[in-house]
Amino acid sequence: MNRSSKHHLYVLLRLLLLICSYSTIDAASVAKQNTTVLCLPDQASSLLQLKRSLIDFDENLASWRAGSDCCHWKGITCDMASGRVISLDLGGFHMQGRRLDPALFNLTSLRNLSLAFIDFRRAQLPLYGFERLTNMIHLNFSETLFLGQILIGIARLKNLVTLDFSRNYVGLYLQEPSFETFMANLSNLRELRLDQVDISDGGSTWSGVLANSAPQLHILSLYGRGISGPIHPSFSRLRLLREIDLEYNELTGKVPEFFAEFSSLSILKISGTFSEGQFPAKIFQMKSLRTLSLSSNPSLFVCLPDFPVGSNLETLSLDGSNLACGIPPAFINLKYLKMLSISTIGVSNKLSLIHKLPSLSTLWLYGQDLETPTLSWIGNLSTLTSLVLWGYDFSQLAPSWIGNLKSLTSLFIMYCNFSGPIPHQIGNLTNLAELKSLDCSYNEQPLPSWIGNLTELTALMLSGCNLSGPIPSTLGNLMQLRSLQIVDSNLS
Repeated sequence: MNRSSKHHLYVLLRLLLLICSYSTIDAASVAKQNTTVLCLPDQASSLLQLKRSLIDFDENLASWRAGSDCCHWKGITCDMASGRVISLDLGGFHMQGRRLDPALFNLTSLRNLSLAFIDFRRAQLPLYGFERLTNMIHLNFSETLFLGQILIGIARLKNLVTLDFSRNYVGLYLQEPSFETFMANLSNLRELRLDQVDISDGGSTWSGVLANSAPQLHILSLYGRGISGPIHPSFSRLRLLREIDLEYNELTGKVPEFFAEFSSLSILKISGTFSEGQFPAKIFQMKSLRTLSLSSNPSLFVCLPDFPVGSNLETLSLDGSNLACGIPPAFINLKYLKMLSISTIGVSNKLSLIHKLPSLSTLWLYGQDLETPTLSWIGNLSTLTSLVLWGYDFSQLAPSWIGNLKSLTSLFIMYCNFSGPIPHQIGNLTNLAELKSLDCSYNEQPLPSWIGNLTELTALMLSGCNLSGPIPSTLGNLMQLRSLQIVDSNLS
């Protein structure tokens, strides 16, 4: 065979190898496609039964049609190898139901279930069924308005990583099982939200129960229902915690210093917890901390430290706590602070430091007994979008500086004393969406015509403002208005 023939044979062999290679790849692709299974009929049937039990105001479930592949329905994710539903996410859909249909519990491969914000109108949770969902990892029933006992079946879901029954204001509780029994098998939990769930039977043992049962906890939210007593020292073992919300519970005793050892802690909320003693200064120094809420703890003594350069605090709520040491000069190091809520009693001479905070957008100031500090520095806060003034005496000097806050979208003036009318400078704040003035002792006045300048208003509340006379025609300019409350007036 000559040299030319050998070359042609070599080229031919290469072409054959390429063709075989493409054929193999194509065959593998076809084989892979053939492993994708359509939604199983029993899964689709259960979902359609669930749909029939719900009122779907916005037709979010329009894609849920008999005869179509349920794996492509809105809110549904399937295991494509088995055709079983592994995720049902209806969270945030505008829907209503009279009960939780038992058909849900036929979806035994579910790993993620969210019915958050569906209004179940004070229905009881089903007695049985949750125990069948043994693959469940994420369970979210926040703001579903269920009523009654949270059931033991949920406590048997040992794979749970997220459990959220928060903001069910109508009366969820844990009694049988107790909080300790309920938590016993949930050692994989990373996120536990039981805001407004009554776990008072757990009393003062709750912190020890969590330390023993949920060692991997990252997020804990038990806002406002029933836990009490001091925080047990064993709670210090939960060093992975990133968020702690214990607000509005009766947590007598001191705030634990070991919180400062939680190196990932970014949110700590203990407002209204009856905490007492000296607040640990080390917590203020934590570089990880973004939100710190200490409000409404009059027996909690707070000494603000010399904040280090590089502090990452974004939200700081101090109103109603005992700000024993005033505001230090290093307060201006809070370069990222966006929200500040503070009582000005005894610290009015240092308040002007606040205007040096470059990121501040929300400021809530609380006086007492019509305190009269100088507040004109607020007019320099050009980035401010929300302002609350509570309990100040403006009878000698009206807050004309309010007119400088052109970025304001929300303004609340409550329990303040004025010698004249509502400050007309408010009429310059054309970005306002909310304006509320409550129980301020204005002189008798008409409803000001400048109110018509605030064309972005969606909520207007004027209560106890001593209003009289005709309603100005300019009120008709407020085309965006959704809520209007004018209380205790003599308007005609």
